[in-house]
Amino acid sequence: MNNFIEIFKRKIWENEFKRNCNHYGSNLKIHGPIKFSGGGELNCGDDFFVRATEIDPVKIYISANADLSFGNQVFLNSRVHISCSSGIKIGTHVDIGDESIIIDNDFHSVGDSPVKISPIIIEDNVWVASRVIILKGVTIGEGAVIGAGSVITKSIPPYTLAAGNPARVIKSIEK
Repeated sequence: MNNFIEIFKRKIWENEFKRNCNHYGSNLKIHGPIKFSGGGELNCGDDFFVRATEIDPVKIYISANADLSFGNQVFLNSRVHISCSSGIKIGTHVDIGDESIIIDNDFHSVGDSPVKISPIIIEDNVWVASRVIILKGVTIGEGAVIGAGSVITKSIPPYTLAAGNPARVIKSIEK
């Protein structure tokens, strides 16, 4: 009986995800709720996998006129929060650890300055460990690994391990 309930819930979560997509690929696996808000574009490749729980949902905000895209073989773990006010592009074979935040805006101004918004690009074959914060305007290069708890304030070169707050390159990774 419990297995039937889980299958039924997954079908509901998958249908909800599809309703919020402008395009989605084959073999979606939505194992937990995704809380959507905003009204921008969401495009998703093949083999997209979300693992969340009802207590720990994934949250996705896409403002009107913004574009969030996922390549093939992207994995989002529980409590990932993505806030897209301009554009966020996540490449192919990218794993994003639990409780990570990806945010391309400041949400509010400081003093008289306007709200700052700048796109984020996460290239192919990137691993983002748990509790990482990725801030506006950065590119994470192909094959990079981001250590747990890191805050990414500047772009990370391809094939490097970066960690810390703010994150810095620790070492190169062989291709």
